[in-house]
Amino acid sequence: MMTGETGPLDLVTIRATVRRALQERPHPPRVAEIREITATLRGHLQRMLRAARARTDELERGSLAWIQWTALIHRGQDDLVRAVDTGTRAAASHMDDLARTCRRLADCLDE
Repeated sequence: MMTGETGPLDLVTIRATVRRALQERPHPPRVAEIREITATLRGHLQRMLRAARARTDELERGSLAWIQWTALIHRGQDDLVRAVDTGTRAAASHMDDLARTCRRLADCLDE
């Protein structure tokens, strides 16, 4: 597993949070649950972005791998700074976006 500035990434825990965020539910998640999962995903994403940047620094600038990693990093950064409309549906949608980005980063960092 890749290591970031704060120690090794716990990809098992990250993936568990992603599954929790993206699980099928009979009812929309409660606001408190959305906030909790979103905050956790944001922390995971910040740590994974540090690891992804370190990996990108090792690649030849302009190579296909560098372009792919850079695009993924930009996606993660965009997810972190995106303003979310008020409302449960918008917050749940943002949570899902964060989860999908975390899942993709975890998969790439695990290669």
